Amino acid sequence: MKGVFLLFALLLTTACKNNPVSETNQSQLNDYEILLSALVDDNKKRFTYTDAEGNQKFDELKEFKALESIYIKNIEMKDANGQLSEKNLKAIMFFAFYAKERNSAAFQEYLATDLLPLYLKNRKAFLVVLEQSPFLIDANCSRLNAYFSFEDQQKINRNDFLQDNQPIFSRELTPENSNRCLKHFN
Repeated sequence: MKGVFLLFALLLTTACKNNPVSETNQSQLNDYEILLSALVDDNKKRFTYTDAEGNQKFDELKEFKALESIYIKNIEMKDANGQLSEKNLKAIMFFAFYAKERNSAAFQEYLATDLLPLYLKNRKAFLVVLEQSPFLIDANCSRLNAYFSFEDQQKINRNDFLQDNQPIFSRELTPENSNRCLKHFN
């Protein structure tokens, strides 16, 4: 898990490197800290309350609501063309990793509906992130595939998607990473 922390820290550093720490950027950094802390199960102090008997208790719902708010904020930060900034795209893709690692059914469901349309609007950037951060491949490709079997999401056919996108995966990803992604569609 420490390796994941370092990779995520590098990912965020790269995404934020050209931006001074403004109030907005500080808020984003706090959001990323909450997300990363949730992944490594280090949010206990942040989301703890004292019950009527004076016992300290972890508030899972409060943590979930904070994560959900971060997810929604990042997914709604689309420009006029429906594209996300690199930072927002990386955050959403990290949510897929979080959902897989923490077995979060709620975020897996969100991503099953949200990730494929997001990929289609951000193909090049999405695949660049996967190539730069291969630890995200399994979680994100799995969630892309989940779209095709999730509650009447048949607006796009899996075979048509693969026919159109397999050449793009092969062009933008190394053969190993392309194969690793595509195996999630079988």
